[in-house]
Amino acid sequence: MKKKLSFLLVLLLALSTFLAACGGGSEEPTDTSKGEGDGETPATEEPTEAREQVLNLLESSEIPSMDSALATDQVSFIVMNNVFEGLYRLGENDEAVLGMAAEEPTVSEDGLVYTFKIRDAVWSNGEPVTAQDFEYGWKKALNPETAAEYAYIMYDIKNAAAANAGEVGLEEVGVKAIDEKTLEVTLEKPVPYFEALLSFATFYPQKESFVTEQGDQYGLEADTVIYNGPFVLSEWKHEQSFQLKKNADYWDADTVKLEEINHNIVKDVATGINLYETGEADVAGLSAEFVDKYKEDDNFKLVTVHLYSSYV
Repeated sequence: MKKKLSFLLVLLLALSTFLAACGGGSEEPTDTSKGEGDGETPATEEPTEAREQVLNLLESSEIPSMDSALATDQVSFIVMNNVFEGLYRLGENDEAVLGMAAEEPTVSEDGLVYTFKIRDAVWSNGEPVTAQDFEYGWKKALNPETAAEYAYIMYDIKNAAAANAGEVGLEEVGVKAIDEKTLEVTLEKPVPYFEALLSFATFYPQKESFVTEQGDQYGLEADTVIYNGPFVLSEWKHEQSFQLKKNADYWDADTVKLEEINHNIVKDVATGINLYETGEADVAGLSAEFVDKYKEDDNFKLVTVHLYSSYV
């Protein structure tokens, strides 16, 4: 039975060795964000629809934060990429594909002004995703009081660097919600890769009313966040495990095949391998001392792990 995960490139690449088990998870989540997978498929494999669509994974650390303005680590980015969605996602061959943007933007002749239309989509609390959510989320990351480490990734936007340095007000930043469905973005200079850049977590939207209601607890518990991506963070047991479940209200839910993804936090490689061997984990990472033991195993894989990964 074949396991496939698609790994999405944003900033960080690393070669890693894995054992990918024959388990009960998804054969091939069908979505525009699919990438190369791993594993072999026996000729007698049962149809995807006949199998339980559950994936059991291991993580080496806790999620530090689910606030897209503050997160800086790989675990947070992987989870956020599956529970949130920006204007674009990274799809096959790491190409930018439409996410919350309903269509490709109109761009001014000088390449500086982008006008995006936001698709009909809702947050997991039922409220609509709006252009204001993007303006708020981006300006929150640029607010000097937020102290977002990745604020610099927005510096191609007009006055973003100056606002982040406290030299001009946030109202001077080139991000403006014209109405609920229209977002206008003005750049300092033309940026050929701007659409791909918008898939990065710092560019995710946030619902101001919900964030304000949660206060300093926003992003620290599963129920102090709302989601607009393919999955929701349904359970978060700190330092133990966390679980993602399919978001039935996601605008493209029909293409999401996995129903549940369980992550156990296991910091010891040997423990992770034992969980793999007993069928409690579908994938286990290997450190150097275990490579010789498993390198002839049919499920041994050397893969490129990216900062972002997607389960759709």
